[in-house]
Amino acid sequence: MLGRASFAVLLALGVGAVAPGVAAAWEEPKVPEYFITVVEGETTHPEESILSTSGSVRIPHAKVVQVRLRIEHDGLTVAENTEEGKGYEEGDWLSQVPQVGDVVYLESPVGHIVASDVYDGLPSMDPTVCAGSTNFSGQRSENEEVEGSFITVVPHSSYTAHRLGGEAQIASLSGSSFAGDFLKPLALGETVRAREHLKTSLAGGETYTYTSETQRPVGACPLPPAPPPPPPPPALQGSIFKLVGTTIKKLLKSGWTDQVTINQPGTVIQDLYQVGGAVPATASAHKKGHRHKPPALLLARGSATAAAAGTVTVRLRVTGKGKHALSHSHKMRAELVTTLKASSGAKLNIQTRTVTLDR
Repeated sequence: MLGRASFAVLLALGVGAVAPGVAAAWEEPKVPEYFITVVEGETTHPEESILSTSGSVRIPHAKVVQVRLRIEHDGLTVAENTEEGKGYEEGDWLSQVPQVGDVVYLESPVGHIVASDVYDGLPSMDPTVCAGSTNFSGQRSENEEVEGSFITVVPHSSYTAHRLGGEAQIASLSGSSFAGDFLKPLALGETVRAREHLKTSLAGGETYTYTSETQRPVGACPLPPAPPPPPPPPALQGSIFKLVGTTIKKLLKSGWTDQVTINQPGTVIQDLYQVGGAVPATASAHKKGHRHKPPALLLARGSATAAAAGTVTVRLRVTGKGKHALSHSHKMRAELVTTLKASSGAKLNIQTRTVTLDR
């Protein structure tokens, strides 16, 4: 068969007529017609199996039609049935569906293969064909037409009614996929079904139609995928952008201002220590032997908050002890320690500057 698995045609014309059978109209055909149909899945009442493989033959002016339907797995026949009837049409039916890769053969008469198809398990519906959604999409066998509908299955004591709820509007058939929608959302308790079919012309004007259908209860829609985790922040970096010298007098009167760059939101802290003591570990890494020194005197401190990456201005103001030391000094050497603290929690001590303050 064109566009699907291969089939063979071994037709004998004028074989006799048959009674009406499966999947055929009541009007007698003008040319021989052959059909294979596979239905799989389940409805909202799984105890009532819908699994079936059927085949039918319609031969004009025939008096007797013989049909054999069989399923072959890895070259071995795993299911078959033969029917013979009077009239121009006869059908055959199996309560078994092929596995993916199995071959379904239709013979008429017995021993003469008129059509065969390799079952591919399609069509299939996407998980988004679900309760509350109007979506109808999935995968199909390439080149095959697709139909969709949803029904309500109502069991009665002696029969089961199938009430049609709506049909899908197919908007796209592209490659191995299909897409469309229903006019109203699907609901729990309904059964949704997809059907694909392809009609092929055979030698002599005969036709062969392959149909495959899948059904399943309408289920809850899948949860949307979790958003991807945010990318990790870049490594914390920064530097002193602009450091203008100052004097002891200016520092005591108005503080000391400089500019520092930081590459992400966070806080910039600057501490000015008198040279000669150990700089605290919270501001700068210990140097070997510093733990034996008395702590350095903190002369001034300042901080600034960066709402985003960029340059901030830090103003250092003199501490109480720093004011006393500076007020009695004409010259003092000091270390300026800059610490960056990112909003993410990262912390970095950047370069230490040694400065000399004159009166």
